[in-house]
Amino acid sequence: MVLHNTAAPVAVARPQVQEAPPQPQAALLTGDDVSSAARLNLALDRMGYRLEAVAAGQAEVPPLFLPHIPGDIDDLPDIEGKKAVFLRVMLPLVLAADEEIAAERSRLLDIMNRKANRLHIAASDQAWLADLAERYEVEDGNLRKLLSRVDVVPPSLALAQSAEESGWGTSKLVRRSRNLFGHTVEVSADGTGMRNFTTLYEAVRAYVHNLNTHRAYEGLRRVRAQTRSDGVRPDGHALAAALSTYSERGDAYVQTIRSLIRHNELVRYDQAHLGRVQARRG
Repeated sequence: MVLHNTAAPVAVARPQVQEAPPQPQAALLTGDDVSSAARLNLALDRMGYRLEAVAAGQAEVPPLFLPHIPGDIDDLPDIEGKKAVFLRVMLPLVLAADEEIAAERSRLLDIMNRKANRLHIAASDQAWLADLAERYEVEDGNLRKLLSRVDVVPPSLALAQSAEESGWGTSKLVRRSRNLFGHTVEVSADGTGMRNFTTLYEAVRAYVHNLNTHRAYEGLRRVRAQTRSDGVRPDGHALAAALSTYSERGDAYVQTIRSLIRHNELVRYDQAHLGRVQARRG
């Protein structure tokens, strides 16, 4: 998956119909590398993608956008290895979704600043603003309300919720539908009432958009906006307190998410950055 204004992501190599001449290319994973969780784990180690280095701020996260989690991840021999594979697959996806939103937020802030100073707003910016308001379901022209919705979700929160909702990537729902966050739908083709996604990234984007727009998470958005106004970067542990409506378990769900964040030290990844793959010379 190639994201707008990013270099080519680490990708899964696909067989070619005919042999092409050698070309400089970004680092990639082969089909064999992603054929099993064990092989993927070894490939990620070989790439130098280590969570400890990312958490310490010593390395960026490679733009690795896998379309699915290996179906045999539950066969890995130890829980820590399972978690490491899951987090390394999920973290680039979450960071990529946040980058998209951060870019939108930056442009929105610029437009708001120009409006406040009674500067000219180009027609292209006005059209973009109208589209943004429609996507974020703000119909009254309230730019402050829109700004509270166009904001990132801390990686620690997204990682903890996806781990809880998917059983660290082992659930049948993830294997069947790439549904990482327990999203439901009124009508589903298979009659399960659960939403189907074509890629993991699609599921991550839907999750972030859900937190940013659904009325049930107005409290989370309010806490996030207040945190920003206090000059503090929002973190997943703080925002989790506003998630009692995410699950029928209510406050018990909140405590589970916070426990996952603490036990796995996920707040360390809130400062992570998505890297750009540099082409290798042939």
